[in-house]
Amino acid sequence: MPEATADSWLEIVRSDRPRGPFRAVVFDFDGTLSLLRVNWQGLMIPRMVDILVATGTSETRHELQALVTEFVTRLTGQPTMLQMEALADEVARRGQPRPDPQVHFDEYLELLLAQTARRIEAVKSGQASADDMLVPGSRALVEQLARRGLLLVISSGTDLAHVQSETIILGLDPFFGPRIHGPVKNDPAFSKQRVLEELIAEQGLRGSEVACIGDGPAEMLAARNVGALAIGVASDEVERSGRINTLKREHLLRAGAEVIVPDYRRIDDLLMVLGLARGGEGETG
Repeated sequence: MPEATADSWLEIVRSDRPRGPFRAVVFDFDGTLSLLRVNWQGLMIPRMVDILVATGTSETRHELQALVTEFVTRLTGQPTMLQMEALADEVARRGQPRPDPQVHFDEYLELLLAQTARRIEAVKSGQASADDMLVPGSRALVEQLARRGLLLVISSGTDLAHVQSETIILGLDPFFGPRIHGPVKNDPAFSKQRVLEELIAEQGLRGSEVACIGDGPAEMLAARNVGALAIGVASDEVERSGRINTLKREHLLRAGAEVIVPDYRRIDDLLMVLGLARGGEGETG
């Protein structure tokens, strides 16, 4: 049964598997570190529902909303094109010609980039700070992990060029350097598991020496498949409230998350799970 702290901030789902000492941490990006694309679901899901309504289906908008929310959430963390392919499949299931996923992807991306550009401009102009566009506690967490000498990696389902530029805007690039991975030109063949496998091979690591932190099922499944610790971030991206997003939690647990947190504002608890207590040489007190 899951264990939790007294106020249920940190939930330990599985504590019986040997893990650590940790030498590397692999982060997802959107919803795990960055909030520049916050509410991307609010752009994607209603458009997909409209497209399915237009097929002439007898299903209600409420039913279609539930359907789309489920597959969008389930595919979170994988290349966005896979969500568009799932939409095309649903259109075909309703007796209509299967649309070109690339067309819907391009329309969605145009809206998303316009929204993201406004947030980036707010950071550049000083109207917002970079930390306003981060999951709470993100900067402190990566700083603490870097101080302890852990290798930090980003593996994102967002197009690589965007992740690289947005990491710089958020001031996180010094912690990750060239160790940023994502699909090139939204290639749906990109695999987070392959990123993990290559990291383990190149660095001479054991799977148990790697922790994966993310808000989507993709990184939980990848972590489980290589024996890494899977930490699910059921983040409330819109309100930054510190409350658990219950739908994210459900999908993260189903995909194999071993620890669940809403964000990183209680950093000492998370460091304790990683066996990285405060203090010691090269660490903050």
